[in-house]
Amino acid sequence: MRAICLATILAAAIAAPAAAQCPADCNGDMEVTVDELVIAMNIALGAAALDDCTAADTNGDGAVTVDEVVAAIDTALKGCSGQPGAFVIATDFETGSFGTVSFGDPPLVTPISSQRQVNSDAIGRAFNNLIYVVNRFFGDNIQILDPSQDFMTTRQCLTGGSSNPQNISFVDADKGYVTLGGGTEVLVVDPSPAADCGDFIKDRIDLADLADDDGNPELYQSAVVGNRLYVTLQKLDRNNFFVPAENGSIAVIDITTDEFVEEIVLTGQNPFAQTKGIPVLDGELIVGEVGFFGVNDGGIERVNLTSGPEGFFITEADVGADIVDFIVLSHSDAYLVLSLPDFTNSVVKVDLTRRMVSKTLVSGESISDIELNDRGQLFVSQRTPQRPGIRIFDTSDDSEITTAPLNLELQPFDITFYP
Repeated sequence: MRAICLATILAAAIAAPAAAQCPADCNGDMEVTVDELVIAMNIALGAAALDDCTAADTNGDGAVTVDEVVAAIDTALKGCSGQPGAFVIATDFETGSFGTVSFGDPPLVTPISSQRQVNSDAIGRAFNNLIYVVNRFFGDNIQILDPSQDFMTTRQCLTGGSSNPQNISFVDADKGYVTLGGGTEVLVVDPSPAADCGDFIKDRIDLADLADDDGNPELYQSAVVGNRLYVTLQKLDRNNFFVPAENGSIAVIDITTDEFVEEIVLTGQNPFAQTKGIPVLDGELIVGEVGFFGVNDGGIERVNLTSGPEGFFITEADVGADIVDFIVLSHSDAYLVLSLPDFTNSVVKVDLTRRMVSKTLVSGESISDIELNDRGQLFVSQRTPQRPGIRIFDTSDDSEITTAPLNLELQPFDITFYP
């Protein structure tokens, strides 16, 4: 039985596209060996523990599937290329463009240009060797760029007037979901649409019944885990300057039927952070809840997919500021972007076991986004007018790699590592 399974998986792997990262690279040496493949296979078969090779679980859902074993075998056969660089959306909120930063030594910057246009309020997502730009406020579309064609726009599909799309999550090359912050719907979409985008929107899931008193639940981030789509609802009062109206929540949708399953009420208010969707760690959702800006009433919590919210494991009171972005490395360490009372930001490392700041990497600047690449480098998007650019830190010792911010000729806003 095991031999049959292995033969089937090997056949699928030979036809698979090249992997962008290093699935099943258990020791982190950017190479997948036969021994590591055996470990990944044993985890998938239930003959080994996930702790033996957490890198085999590429989507972080706490299990190793056949698709993940196929990706690992493909990487072993074709090599582990890793992420080549960062796609950086830059904006002054009047003009939007993008540049790139390579992972070379030194990093090479391709700055913005007039040919590289995105909305002035946009974020990026990477999937299936493409970049999906979510053009948000007054953009109302998903823009698909191909890195292999110098980031040429191949499709630009409308999401509806005043829809204000907030995120796109993917099931596969034929199905994804777009959350609409300007309405009450989740769009079911085809991430590989025809040239005229006529088949882009496949269906709509209305969550109006979950809205607060103003009639809009403020759909925000999302994530696909297993056969469920999870969507955070901010529940802000549009009639009172968008302050929290009630506790935030998560809408759960069955992706096989596209039907609403349940609502999970969160510990705090206003689930907000500049994360890439809803992060998943050890099979749990990691949700930041900022509450009221300027008030230390929020934090970050884990949401167990079976038992529900587990309460804040780090609070804004612990760190003395609003938490507006984060990367949770483990149950003991995380990086946070803090919004301080003097309207500046800092980037800090926190000890989650002691619930306190252990190191400050950046202070007194304007920071919009932090992201961790597959080389253990922390990219920081610094928007300070006098010194804008990308700063890079080595997370092995938290030392700064860059000697000065890498200037893209427009303030960087959002960082996406492209395939």
